[in-house]
Amino acid sequence: MSKTRISFLIGLAALAMVLVIPLSAKAIMFKADDSTYIAKDQVVSGSLFAAGSSITVDGKVQGDLICAGQSITVNGTVDGDVICAGQSITINGNVGGTVRAAGNSIVIAGKVSRNVMAAGASVSLAPNAQIGWDLQFASAMTEIRGKVNRDVDGAGANTIIAGNVGRNVYLMLDDNRQNEKDNQGPTLTVTKEAAINGSLTYHAKNDAKIEDGSSIKGSVEKKALNFDKKKTEDKGGMAIAWLWYIVLSIFAAVAFGLVVVSLMPKTIEGLSDLMLAKPWPAIGWGFAVLFLTPFAVIILMITMIGLPIGLTLLALWILLMYPAKILVAIMLGRKITDKCRLLKRYKGSLIASMIFGIIVAWLIFSIPVIGWFLSFVAILWGMGGVWRYARLKA
Repeated sequence: MSKTRISFLIGLAALAMVLVIPLSAKAIMFKADDSTYIAKDQVVSGSLFAAGSSITVDGKVQGDLICAGQSITVNGTVDGDVICAGQSITINGNVGGTVRAAGNSIVIAGKVSRNVMAAGASVSLAPNAQIGWDLQFASAMTEIRGKVNRDVDGAGANTIIAGNVGRNVYLMLDDNRQNEKDNQGPTLTVTKEAAINGSLTYHAKNDAKIEDGSSIKGSVEKKALNFDKKKTEDKGGMAIAWLWYIVLSIFAAVAFGLVVVSLMPKTIEGLSDLMLAKPWPAIGWGFAVLFLTPFAVIILMITMIGLPIGLTLLALWILLMYPAKILVAIMLGRKITDKCRLLKRYKGSLIASMIFGIIVAWLIFSIPVIGWFLSFVAILWGMGGVWRYARLKA
């Protein structure tokens, strides 16, 4: 896989993988190819983890589908949840659980038995789409032309409702960001084909356009957007940015971890076993590697002969810091799946251990002061573990 694609996966891995618990108790299939294709007559007896440029599922997945890529298309059946991040995500088939998707363009054109949670530049619910429970979205442009059996909750700039909603609609529409010349137009349009069986409540500056012939059985209430108090806005914006940073960090780590675990599972197991067996020597060597390497690089770079070696060593030193924390998280996840009764069924699954460990570790690392210190210790532990493992295998 090219360096560009790996960067893309890390950047786009968004929003919902922190919600993968519980995973399917069945077998897990992992694919990290440029192109992943599940044929129409193929059955994946368990959960499918896929990462690549193009991911297409025409067959059946009997567990969850967890994926990251540029183009993701599900034409077949997924018995569990669909949890994906990508540039273009299209669900044409049937999903037995919930769809959680983050990307540029998200299209739901099939049947989803539970919820749809989507975040992207555009979110579209096609006329033939059906959602068994609720639709929750955050999108600049949203079109709801299919059927939602329960509630619709969303935030964005422009929304069109032209389908059937079983209960209530609640929207936050930020039309304050429109250009002044366009700021008189509606950001919410309810077409004549729409049927809302509950109430419609929306926060916006401009009035909604409700066409004649549309059906709204409950009340229609418009509320003003309250951004008058700058302190409240700043604090709220900072809190949201902080939460998004944590979520994106978790997804980036999980995406990176999926690649590492798939490429070198035996090495990762051996590394984590060594780190857990002798933590203090690993932390001690990590301290030495972290603080002595820059001095070694400076000494090597003094001479022209040692310059390439010094630059290479410096690059490896920098690149090792990020995987070091992921190695500690994997080790933590293996202990969690080993000791926690509720997660006993995942014992032995390196991918499950990696996901659980990263979620727990990254949440701990996000705690001010204490979390930052533990993150630093994790870097030392991971770097020292790699150094000791490399020496043993040399």
